[in-house]
Amino acid sequence: MPQAFQARKFFVPKTDPKQEVYKPVPYYFGTLTTQDASDQIAEESSLTKGDVLNVLDRYQRYVIKNLQKGYKVELLGFGTVYNRFVTEKGVATAEEVKATHIKTIVPGFSPSYTILNGARRYSLLGEKTSLLKVTILGTPVEEGGGSDSESPDEI
Repeated sequence: MPQAFQARKFFVPKTDPKQEVYKPVPYYFGTLTTQDASDQIAEESSLTKGDVLNVLDRYQRYVIKNLQKGYKVELLGFGTVYNRFVTEKGVATAEEVKATHIKTIVPGFSPSYTILNGARRYSLLGEKTSLLKVTILGTPVEEGGGSDSESPDEI
């Protein structure tokens, strides 16, 4: 299944007049909920939808509770969730560092990966990810002047 993308306009900062450029950005067909995930997992296992939903709910609480305790939480093959501080400017010495320098705490995420031929291979993306250009409505765009292949570009 290809990852859909569309063209989006960006403005180059500090240019006068403002220079416009277009870049590819991911296109999402929607958002799957925890309920959707539990339904899909239940279809592929011997567990009921309710059993799966309870496990996912408990896992969410487990992650929150342990982040609050100061732990990172790793889900094998998925990634690691951790706390990240948004801080003020640094100070000259370690002794000057205070909790008041922390503006807020935000969750961070680092996806699992392996190194393959010197490059990162992210577990969440599967073996190969193909790309498909779509319109703002998600309709595939026919890209001309390219290859004779019917398959989308692969990365």
